[in-house]
Amino acid sequence: MAAKRSIPSKEGFQEIFSSPEKKYSTKNVLVLSKTNEHGIARIGVAIRKKDTKLAVDRNNIKRKIKGSFLSKVLELPPRDFVVYVKKNLKGKEKDLQKDLEDIWNKFQTK
Repeated sequence: MAAKRSIPSKEGFQEIFSSPEKKYSTKNVLVLSKTNEHGIARIGVAIRKKDTKLAVDRNNIKRKIKGSFLSKVLELPPRDFVVYVKKNLKGKEKDLQKDLEDIWNKFQTK
């Protein structure tokens, strides 16, 4: 059975937002991370309704972020990552993809 790669919403997000160990920011996203005791990399995505009005667009952005994460998950250390989307990214998929590549490369274990 595969390991669950998502962070439970309330408790997990609040803990990472309150005291992240590492931060990495680009023009479009902010990534906060903290070491976990689960032994696997996990992800959570936060998008405000104020920034992206339609649920369809929010879900599309989340899907792209999680897909990018899953493509690099075996190279990442056992940390919890919260990706906070700063503004509406509808129509900026190329920018988002480039930002995510840079982020995952920064966090990869050497």
